[in-house]
Amino acid sequence: MPRGAFVLCSGRVKLSATSREGKVLIVKIVEAGEVLGLSAVISGTCYEVTAETIIPCQINFTERGVLLRLIERHGEMGLHSAQALSTDFQAAYRDIHDLVLAPSSTVKLAKLLLSWTQVGDKSKSTSEILIKNTASHEEMAQMIGTSRETVTRLLSAMKKNELLRIQGSSLVIKNLTVLEAMAS
Repeated sequence: MPRGAFVLCSGRVKLSATSREGKVLIVKIVEAGEVLGLSAVISGTCYEVTAETIIPCQINFTERGVLLRLIERHGEMGLHSAQALSTDFQAAYRDIHDLVLAPSSTVKLAKLLLSWTQVGDKSKSTSEILIKNTASHEEMAQMIGTSRETVTRLLSAMKKNELLRIQGSSLVIKNLTVLEAMAS
């Protein structure tokens, strides 16, 4: 039974699921302002994923009983909870769709890199896009359902083809148009 829900006030949290065989899939990287465990609290079922902080975080906790009473008494909070769950469901559906139906690991990696450009510094006026990357090759592989070796090989090929370059722990997309074409 879930103890309650968590609100990430600052920092970043990695949500992952593990198969019986021990294979890990990173489901989502949670950013400040998002709620963790709301679905489990409302449904009364176990938490579906494991949460691990990536960087130092500030997290607030609300006990299940308190949260359910607040939702019961305040219709607006119930509506906001339903909207948050709906948004999470739609994002999960899109991610699963992209993961399962993408024809290759190259397409999956290109889509992952593009999703990071939406969060990072994306400006049409500049020819290069900096992505502050804190994910290892292993974590990228876990995000797209492939092996670390495949991610390393694909990133090396992208560097060789001058699509991107690595700058410290960041990636620099040198040709957004080609990356977008790879993702489609």
